[in-house]
Amino acid sequence: MSGATIATLVFSAVTFFSTMAGGIAALRWPGRRQVLMALAGGVVLGAAFFDLLPDAVGRASELGMQPVVPLGAALAGYLVFGLLERSAGHRHEGAGKGGLAGLVGAGGFVVHSFFDGLTIGLGFEVSLSVGVLVALAVIGHDFSDGLDTVSYMVAHGQPVKRSVGMLVADALTPLVGAVVAMVLPVPGVVFPVAIGFFSGLFIFAATGRLLPLAAPLGFRRSTLLALVGVLFMFLISRLA
Repeated sequence: MSGATIATLVFSAVTFFSTMAGGIAALRWPGRRQVLMALAGGVVLGAAFFDLLPDAVGRASELGMQPVVPLGAALAGYLVFGLLERSAGHRHEGAGKGGLAGLVGAGGFVVHSFFDGLTIGLGFEVSLSVGVLVALAVIGHDFSDGLDTVSYMVAHGQPVKRSVGMLVADALTPLVGAVVAMVLPVPGVVFPVAIGFFSGLFIFAATGRLLPLAAPLGFRRSTLLALVGVLFMFLISRLA
């Protein structure tokens, strides 16, 4: 087994613990639900605008692709996840707590984590130093991925057991993505479109669910907390 392969597996495994730590923090803070929603909403928005969208546009530029492609994918992601979430919510109104509401969006977070793993694997294929830098950036923001996944499930009234299951899935998928990157060729054109698409999901999750649930805190307090989340993701994105 080569050094790059070992490094890929080790660093992608560390993302598991980072993601779990973020989700556990959300689960252990149930009494501050509105505060948590404001922080998570800011983190999600910061991830979309400071991490995902710039990354998608940058990758598109490297491939000679017009920026409108990943930006259009972001709009498509926003609309698709919005329609799916609202459809799931309407179908299960009155069907008891949870239903399918929230599972679509949280599932989108899980798929996004798979692409994080792909990025780690491809980074180590370029060089050890590039792989380490990419992996550290992913590990840093995977804490917020766990926080966001659980917060989104909680925001939709999902039970703790189901939220934990989605958190574990979110924590495991980077490792799966890294393994896929090692064994299968991934066309570069996939990344700007996929990353753009999931940035649309992040924007919908923040504006359509998380931040509205923080409204009872009052405009000033909820905005301040959201800005703290945005600033956190801005600083994390600078690591990359």
